[in-house]
Amino acid sequence: MAQLTDEQVDLIQLRIEAEVWDRDLRNGLLDHYCCYIEEQIDSGADFEAAYNTAFRAITPNGMQEIQEELFFLINFKKQTNMKRMIYGLGFTAAFMISTGIMFRSMHWPGAAVILVWGFATLLLTVCLMMATSLKQMAKQSRTYNLRIFSGLIAGVLIASGNLFKLHSFPTANMQMVAGMFILNFAFLPMLFFQLYKRAIGQQ
Repeated sequence: MAQLTDEQVDLIQLRIEAEVWDRDLRNGLLDHYCCYIEEQIDSGADFEAAYNTAFRAITPNGMQEIQEELFFLINFKKQTNMKRMIYGLGFTAAFMISTGIMFRSMHWPGAAVILVWGFATLLLTVCLMMATSLKQMAKQSRTYNLRIFSGLIAGVLIASGNLFKLHSFPTANMQMVAGMFILNFAFLPMLFFQLYKRAIGQQ
């Protein structure tokens, strides 16, 4: 089988590096192009013809398309993992808070510990949701962003207020009242108004 010279390999590598930023993708494409060109040379083609044929056959729409697809797949996997984490933590927080309330109402031991972990998990969940929402702000309307962030801020204040309350820290009541105020007078009205408009529009 034909072997490419170092100069020929360098020529291919320079073209790849000019269009592709991912190192692993560069190495994979280089190996793929070299193998294809060597096969073409074995079939009787010269290097220049095999070189041009390789780039047209392997990346007909340019290497940028492969790079964009790779970027999408990497980010899609990250987003999927983040959503799994958020939903898992959200369920855990809701389960522990509801269980802690039941324990407290029944005067069973361990209620305070369960509630502390529940509200701490809720706080972590809301912070992760806020970080995710910040990345999507530019793609959403101002009304949508206002509704989402009012709900997230309310969640942070309610969760932290309850944690402060359980540990008898100062400002606990202020945080809880502020959180409930934002929840009742900002987030919930906007949420139900949007749901109402959506329901009316579907009729």
